[in-house]
Amino acid sequence: MTERTGVLFALRDDLDLVQRAETLGYESVWAAEGQGKTAFGKLERWAAVTEDIELATGIVNVFSRTPAALAQAAATLDDHSGGRAILGLGVAHPGVVEGFHGCEFERPLARMEEYIRLVRRYLAGDPRGFDGEFFSPARTAFWEAFDPVRAEIPIYNGALGPGNVRLTGMYADGWIPNLYPLSEFETARSWLETGAERTGRAVADVDIAMYVLAAVDDDPAVARRAVAEHVAYYLRDIPGYYGRVAENAGLDREVSAVRDAPTTAAGADELGDEFLDRVAIWGTPAEARSDLRTLREAGVALPIMRAPSGADRALVERVLETFAPRPA
Repeated sequence: MTERTGVLFALRDDLDLVQRAETLGYESVWAAEGQGKTAFGKLERWAAVTEDIELATGIVNVFSRTPAALAQAAATLDDHSGGRAILGLGVAHPGVVEGFHGCEFERPLARMEEYIRLVRRYLAGDPRGFDGEFFSPARTAFWEAFDPVRAEIPIYNGALGPGNVRLTGMYADGWIPNLYPLSEFETARSWLETGAERTGRAVADVDIAMYVLAAVDDDPAVARRAVAEHVAYYLRDIPGYYGRVAENAGLDREVSAVRDAPTTAAGADELGDEFLDRVAIWGTPAEARSDLRTLREAGVALPIMRAPSGADRALVERVLETFAPRPA
């Protein structure tokens, strides 16, 4: 049986890579958005050149679109792809929400809960109104002229903190942590289980995915540098979120050193092997595949492989080939 594996192309919009991922047996391909091309725009393009691979937003935030607009975009993608859409959501961070979209970054968890509930209502075609804290539409159904392919589309939450992970267990179909130390994984699973129990679900109802940062090279030092610079960028330029999880794992000294570094490259110099081993996979192809096995054994049902930010096409292709469920 082919092991479940996804791939995140982040900001890349490369049809050849997407088609290659499908050929290699990847279950799903994920598109990020941030402050560039929309994830839905890229996925619509990808749907036109693929047949079976699932198409996921990874992630879109819950501030810049209304729940109705998110439901419309997801249902349209699902229609155009023959039922292959996955909706990956996240609260993002103030740099995107306030700095780019000009929205106030307030009550993100309450907002996430309301978004999930409303998106599900629109997809199901519930014509009744909804009285929420953020949105109170008089109708939560599409026009009769649009009949969605599916009344339910899988919703994943890119949660990191305990409250958001519990919320994921309560309402989402899947959990996609990013740069999450493996040493903290069992604790996070307990938060997920607590959330699931609150709404009468089993934790097994939640698909545990994970973005897996990976770099592969015949020279492990080259792979190590690639992941170190990626991690340094996230810790230094997106302060708070990713650093907080690492600090809870006892890696606070290195987090502080990276944040205080004058450049991202200098920050990467502060990261030791222990830190990188907890949040990334790096090394020769054989070493990297062995490390992925460890992640699966720890409970990651759907590893979503991603090359480091700024990686050249050769490294992206090497990562894609190394972890292929169906090697060429």
